[in-house]
Amino acid sequence: MTRAAWLLVVPLLGCAAPALTDDGGVDAGSAIGSVELCQRIASSTCALRVRCFPAFTRLSLEACEAQARAECLTEHEAYGRAFTAGTLSVDAAQLERCERRLQSSACPPSFPPSYVDEVRTPFSDCTLSTGLLRGAAPRGSTCDFAVECSPGDFCVRPNGVCRGTCVSLSTEGESCGIGCRAGLRCENDRCVALKTLGETCTRSSECEDELLCLGTCRPRKKLGEPCGVDFDRLGPCEPGLACDVTPFVSGATGTCIVPRGLFETCRFHWSCQPGLVCADVDWSRFPGAAPIPGFCREPDGEGDNCVQTTYASYVGESCAPGLSCQGTCRPLPVRGDPCTPSKRNCSGFGVHCKPTGTGDFGVCASAPTQGERCAVRIDASRVISVPCATGSCDTELTQQCRPPSKTTGAKCAIDGECISGRCVPQSDMTLRCAPAC
Repeated sequence: MTRAAWLLVVPLLGCAAPALTDDGGVDAGSAIGSVELCQRIASSTCALRVRCFPAFTRLSLEACEAQARAECLTEHEAYGRAFTAGTLSVDAAQLERCERRLQSSACPPSFPPSYVDEVRTPFSDCTLSTGLLRGAAPRGSTCDFAVECSPGDFCVRPNGVCRGTCVSLSTEGESCGIGCRAGLRCENDRCVALKTLGETCTRSSECEDELLCLGTCRPRKKLGEPCGVDFDRLGPCEPGLACDVTPFVSGATGTCIVPRGLFETCRFHWSCQPGLVCADVDWSRFPGAAPIPGFCREPDGEGDNCVQTTYASYVGESCAPGLSCQGTCRPLPVRGDPCTPSKRNCSGFGVHCKPTGTGDFGVCASAPTQGERCAVRIDASRVISVPCATGSCDTELTQQCRPPSKTTGAKCAIDGECISGRCVPQSDMTLRCAPAC
């Protein structure tokens, strides 16, 4: 995690999904209220997911919209104090731009928005915390949220103080401090420009946005050239092309191609034209080895045979949105139904696939409570867990929810580990329990 990320983390409050109202929500003074904002962005985002990422979209369009709307309203409600104080409002122009892009942009050959791993994903500026809200708190004033400060400034909470201060990011040549302005990077504690064509590099994030790191900053690959997955970029190939390669397989290389049509071979879903999936892939040796190529085709319908994998959260499925692969494509389980924890395949806001014992078996339910199972290991390096209602999930030993036990000053990973309920970034780049506010 970057230095800026450590210092700018501002946890949101956990709230139940608020009811839809006609009063514009807590943002009553804005031209766009919470209900309109969340309906518009949920509709656009879910339409994109169904149109461009069917392999990763387990919810139907209607269920996706309902869940995304509930999540948006919950996040909006957490910002209530800032909306009431007038230091936060909806950026109407950005909302319109996001709607237009989500609805009409070409489908990127990338992982989908809100992907389970830390990778570059498209439309990352179209969420409440990354672009749809505009802060108005002036530099030097107190703040509660990273988005509350005026554009270009951020809310910093040094060593976990309860209220932060709006400060500016460093410019070129200055000490990195809390982080560098857009278009700069931190090197030897100084903000410097992104590297240009031909400069040596170790990863693509060091290079200008349209360049890749291949020992030096280089242009994106052309049709027919070899390529590999680059987690710092949406894709390693020129616009309109996709890298026909299986991700997460060490040393795997592919070729830049024009996305393929029905029944043509593919190594991953982004190798296929929008609306198609890369099906008939045997994932049994993944990630140790790349699977034999599959075929681009329409997503499977209810009752169709499909290939199961415990890595479905990472590599997608061949079933159509609204269905999940359980040997055949079946409707998603809802609260009370059996489910598969590694698939995270329960439908409904606040509903999780809670593990029920050894193996990849669970039941759709609310977050597990103290002493209940909360995690399942799917291989030597990956553990799938669900959030606990209180406390934290012991993913390594008991795989059960445990109560908060750490005192002020102890190292932590999440709020639920701390008796105070606050695990916050420190100036030494660690996370530690801080006193309750």
